[in-house]
Amino acid sequence: MNYKLILLAGFIVILAIGFGAAYLMLRPTTTPTTTTTSVVTKPTTTITQSQNFYLLVFTQKGISMVLNPFSPSSSFLGFQHVVNISLNTPDQVYFWEQLPYNSMIKLGDVVFMPLNNGTVYAVNTSTMKVIKSFQVGNSIGFIGIDYSPNMQYVGIADGPSGVVEVINVQTLQVVWKDTFISPTGRTYYPCDIRWAPNGQYIIVPMRFNNSVDEINATNGQVIRVLAASPGSQPYMLSPNNQGTMLAVEYVGNNSVGFYSLPNLSLLGIVKMPGKLIPQRGVFTPNGQYYLEAPANENEVVVISTSNFSIIENITLPSTSSPGLSEIQLAPGGNYAYVVIHGNPQSGGMIVLISLSSMGIAYEIPLTTAPAIVLPLQTSAGTYLVDNVLLPPVTGLHC
Repeated sequence: MNYKLILLAGFIVILAIGFGAAYLMLRPTTTPTTTTTSVVTKPTTTITQSQNFYLLVFTQKGISMVLNPFSPSSSFLGFQHVVNISLNTPDQVYFWEQLPYNSMIKLGDVVFMPLNNGTVYAVNTSTMKVIKSFQVGNSIGFIGIDYSPNMQYVGIADGPSGVVEVINVQTLQVVWKDTFISPTGRTYYPCDIRWAPNGQYIIVPMRFNNSVDEINATNGQVIRVLAASPGSQPYMLSPNNQGTMLAVEYVGNNSVGFYSLPNLSLLGIVKMPGKLIPQRGVFTPNGQYYLEAPANENEVVVISTSNFSIIENITLPSTSSPGLSEIQLAPGGNYAYVVIHGNPQSGGMIVLISLSSMGIAYEIPLTTAPAIVLPLQTSAGTYLVDNVLLPPVTGLHC
């Protein structure tokens, strides 16, 4: 009798445990759902805001390409041979082309392709055909282009010839042109050119004159000169988006100088660590940091503009030809992209740096040397890939 009661009690306990477990398993809960939603939603929003552009790339072999920088395994979307940029290979020089922050190339725009012999080609982005050429200089060396804040004009600086000029993008006519040479006939070597964010003047470093000139954008008249120390060789420069500060790369003493705008009063000097040679830099969108891309190493030096000190070095992938040629802000302000020219034989690379983590976000290796890299509207890129460019073919796309 006791045995039967014990057995019955055990059976009832087992049933109770089973029903209790089933209840716990089936009972709805809101905690996991809330946690999952918060984790997934945040990065999705960030991706939507930042990954809204392609890259239009011209290589030194004269290939125009459309790249998706956020898909490293399938970056190459289409290509077309336009014209050889590096006419004097293996002589390698640097090219750069600057758009205003948050601007993108669209269909119908004109892209200016500087060649390393002083020639500049104007290319229509709807057809990717050369529509006009400009003979700015006639020697091998540095040449660069900067679009005005309203994208209606471009400024061109050709170092070997000493020529600085402004071109109307709509009419493709030269607005003004000046040659900066010494009384002895030696070029002052304008290495770079930048528009002030207000569009009223341009800023040009005169390397062999040891000066930085502010020039009236309308008529070419010099309105202010920063006299640098002898032998400092101001090489390149960049204003912040606020139009209040200017950074100048000095290759004569391997330092970066920071100045107020428009007065050009000295704010601070930063010496590059080790044997790094400053060449190209860009301010973060809020102006809090300056990212310096040296000419002789694959790393980016992060400088604080509050105390003008180096706070971090970002190491980039190594290449057979180390040294960075270009760094710009990507649309949206989440990334800066760095261009490693490399050379046509061993290749180059484009690297996207996250401005929130100050680390590498994406890498795009190229099998030859990229010359110019510009942000492109995704709709324009899709049109070009579908109607103008050829699909990417291994060995031919760059």
